[in-house]
Order: sequence, then structure tokens, then C-alpha cells
Amino acid sequence: MFGTVYQIAKNTFRETVREPIYLLLLLAALCLIGVFPVFTLFVFRQQVKLVVDSALATTMVFGWLIAVLSASYAISREIDNGTVLLLLSKPVKRPTFIIAKILGIMASLSVFWVLTSIGTLISLRIAKDQFWIDNRLLALYFGAIVLSFLVGGVQNYVNRGSFPMSTVMAMLVVLPLTALIIHFIPNKDGDTYKRVSYMWEVVPPMVLILYSVWAMGTLATALSTRLNLVSNLLTCSAVFVVGLMSDYLIGSHAYEPWQDGPQTGQGSLWMSTYNFVPAETQNVEEWTVPVRVDDGTLFTVWSASKNPTRLPKLGPDPAAGWKDGADWKKRIEDVDGAVMQAASFDPVNLEWTQTVVAGEHTRTTAKDGSAAGFQSYVFRRSGHRPRTPVGGLYSAPWPHNGWRIATVLYACIPNWQLFWMADALAAKKRVPFDYVVTGGVYVCTLIGLFVLLAVGLFANREVGQQMTM
Repeated sequence: MFGTVYQIAKNTFRETVREPIYLLLLLAALCLIGVFPVFTLFVFRQQVKLVVDSALATTMVFGWLIAVLSASYAISREIDNGTVLLLLSKPVKRPTFIIAKILGIMASLSVFWVLTSIGTLISLRIAKDQFWIDNRLLALYFGAIVLSFLVGGVQNYVNRGSFPMSTVMAMLVVLPLTALIIHFIPNKDGDTYKRVSYMWEVVPPMVLILYSVWAMGTLATALSTRLNLVSNLLTCSAVFVVGLMSDYLIGSHAYEPWQDGPQTGQGSLWMSTYNFVPAETQNVEEWTVPVRVDDGTLFTVWSASKNPTRLPKLGPDPAAGWKDGADWKKRIEDVDGAVMQAASFDPVNLEWTQTVVAGEHTRTTAKDGSAAGFQSYVFRRSGHRPRTPVGGLYSAPWPHNGWRIATVLYACIPNWQLFWMADALAAKKRVPFDYVVTGGVYVCTLIGLFVLLAVGLFANREVGQQMTM
């Protein structure tokens, strides 16, 4: 079985790389990435951000186009011309065939990513200086591309090999060597020259881009078992656009249950507040951004009593001098009943701030008997920062919890924003290794679901229909 998968995947990879459209899109992406440093002369101290944003976006968009086109050529075209029928007439099962096709397409996408990533590193190296473009490095970069085409042409003329594939294979050798040579060429710094290293911190964001291209390639392969090129392109475009805006379109309506008082359970405890006044008779959207309560910044204790005992006096180190009493507990898990009040200690002024955090709307009567304003507190347990809650009335001061169906859709539709880390690089933040690993787990789950979708769609698909008519 593994030998069959390998052979079909290898043939799919070779057929994909041999397509002229693959080489054209790769050439367009590399040329765009190479000219981005030229545009840095028109920005002020933002040259790195411009190149990073543009290069990553180019890799993602062009990789997505190659994924859709390659899947359509490798699957739907072979179904129409009867090639699939010949393969399936042999002892090759349909799941084995479609999985091998997916692996071959992913391999071709990986080659595209490797070349554009090397181009991105070189482009960033050229764009290091704000007011000067190193034409030597620019000439070396485009010269490497031209040399690869010359090698491909010679290979095609001498050995009758595929020109697109020979050119791509030449790029896999020439571009890394060019990047190595450029590394040892010093960059101009005023009137002097100094050696500048590559921005290796851009590699983790580029790996995340590879994840997104893999996922799109797998989805396009699954859809190509039933759709032609145009339909597949339109469907993948819709998935791509909706996935880019899934946080706004779907995620903002996902189910996140907020509660009136703090609760026990797994995950961090988050809190949001809003000041209600009697005039609030419509839905409001003025809740504060959720803050984590149990992060250790403030020393907080909890009580389930409506009229708890007086809080003790403490010193600058409240945690060391605190002892749980009949009413006040340090841990929510130790509170007997639902938490009604919270108290935070200020170690500078040595003062307590006591607050009613549950049932606030029941205490809305002023001394003169009129309705009074109050501050509502809502809580949620979550392993990640929740979104800012919305909604609520003066008579029912709790936000909307969202819809469970939106949560299901939010989980099923790929969120491409999770793979876009250019903004983090612009803020001079490094993408942690554990985020890359988590992104790998996420994309493996997506690919697994898309593979199951592909197997299901291809299970009863008629093949060779055009040839037999």
C-alpha cells in the first residue's frame, strides 16, 4: 500500500510541477517579492514591515492559486480523460488514490513555499537600509532566476526534459546558493560596509503560511473530485474570504456564556464590567474588555454572604498574613455557596475595596426610593481571552451568550487569520515556538477533516464518463 501511495504521490508531484501555470505563478511570485524592496524608498522607517507584509501575502495568495489549479488539473482533468479509470482498474483503492494525490499536491506546494521563503529572506536582506537599495544584491537575486531558466532551457534542449520542471529543480539549487552568497556580502552603512544577517525571526510566520497553503490545497483536492476548475476556484475563493473574516462574521457570534458571579472550573477567570443607569432600556454594547482576575496582580478574596464579617487588617504582603475566615475565602473553590461579594487589597495604601459582584441589579434603589445606577460584573472561565461581551438591559444586566451554531461554524471554517503573523513581526514580537506547534496541530486536524471529505466525495464518483460516451 505504501509503495502505491508513494508512486502515485510522486507522479502527481511531477505532473504538477511540469504544468506551465505552476512555473508562471512561481515566477510571478518571485518577481513580486524581488521588487518589493524598491517600494521601501517611499515609506519612512517601515521598509521591513512593507516587505514582510507583501511577501507573506504574496506567498499565501499565489500558493492558494497554485493549490486550486493543481488540484483541478490532477483530479478533475484525470477524471474527465479517463486516467483515473485506468488506475482504479488495477488493485488501487479509491481512498489510497485520493490520499496519494493530496500528498503529491502538498509536496508541490512545499517546493513553491521553499522558493518564495528564500526569496523573502533575500528581499528583507536587500531592504535593510532605509535610503539605499543594494543593486548588487538585487542583480544577484534576479540573475539567479534567469540562470535557473537558462538551466531549464538547456536541460529541455539536450535531454528533452520538461522545461517547467527542470527550471523549478534548478531554482531549488541556485536560489539557496544565491542566498548563501548574499549572506557574505556586506551591506552599506553610510560610507562604510558591514555584514548584515538574515531576519530569521520571519521563519516561524512563514511556516504558518505553509500550513495555510497545505490546508487550502487539501480542501481544493477534495472539492475537485466533484467540481470543475471554475466551480472549484469560486468555492475556494468563498472559503478563503469567509475564513479571513471569520472572527468578525462568525466568531463574534460564537457561544461564550457569561455568568452573573464568579464560578469554579477549568481555565482562567475573566471579568467584564458595565455601568448601568436607569435610562438603559435598550441593548448596550459598552462592556469593558475582559480582564483576568486570577493573574496574581491583586490580592482578592471571596464571600458567599450578603453581609460578611469585617475584613482584617493586613500588611504590605497580604498573602502571607491572610487566613480564611467564616465568610471570606482566598479560593473560590472553598466558598460555601455562590459567590456574592469580592474584596481586593491595596498593598500600598493598606486598604480593602469591597464589591458586590452578583445580584447587583437587586440593589438598585436609592435612599429616596428612586432607581439608582449600578455597576454590573460578569464572569467567565476560559483558557483564552474572551471577546468583549455585548448586550444587556438595566433590568437584566447580562450580555448575550451567543449562538452554539455559530460556534460550530466557527470551528469548521478555517480561520486564516491564525496563520497571519505579519502584524506581530511589525510590533517587533517573536512568534513563539509553541504557537507554531499549536498551529501545526490545528492544520493537521483541518487536513484530516478535508481528507475524510475527499474520501467521502470520491467514494461513489463516476470516473471516465467522458471517455465512454
